[in-house]
Amino acid sequence: MRKLIQQYAKDLTAGRLASGYEHSFRVYHLAREIGESMEYDDDVLHAACFLHDVEMSVGHPASSAEKAEAILHETGFTPDKIPAVIAAIVNHMPDGRPESVEAKLLFDANLLDSIGAVGYVRLAVGSFIWYHFKTMQDILEYFRRELAHTSKLHFPRSRDLAKEKIAFSQAVIDQFARELHL
Repeated sequence: MRKLIQQYAKDLTAGRLASGYEHSFRVYHLAREIGESMEYDDDVLHAACFLHDVEMSVGHPASSAEKAEAILHETGFTPDKIPAVIAAIVNHMPDGRPESVEAKLLFDANLLDSIGAVGYVRLAVGSFIWYHFKTMQDILEYFRRELAHTSKLHFPRSRDLAKEKIAFSQAVIDQFARELHL
């Protein structure tokens, strides 16, 4: 079942530089690292991490959750666990309100993959693909907003993992701002 879920994720996100399979893979492994000493349902976490970005339209958490539900039924995923996966996917973005441990792990891991060196590249690519920004100032403000979301990290381990990434991201933002205002 896990291999099927991952194959769906690969197929549905093929060719996506900023939100493709590699992102989902990193998110899953970051979530497991954050949750190392916690009790959580790894089946729910795995499915939520690999399927959270299968759709990237406006409002993608809801559309990804809808697509994920169909995939999970098709793969024979335990039916009583599907609502937990859906809730995690719907709430994985900074405006979400994750409640379960698995949802909070996905939220934190997804946010961690949006800061630091990888996050910088993801956001730079995404600023054009997802938001169609037209100015460098728009991109700078986007970077600032994303970094500010780190205040929403749920777990001490997430905050520890974020420290170096936050420092890097802040340095990039500061340098970017200086260069824009020469």
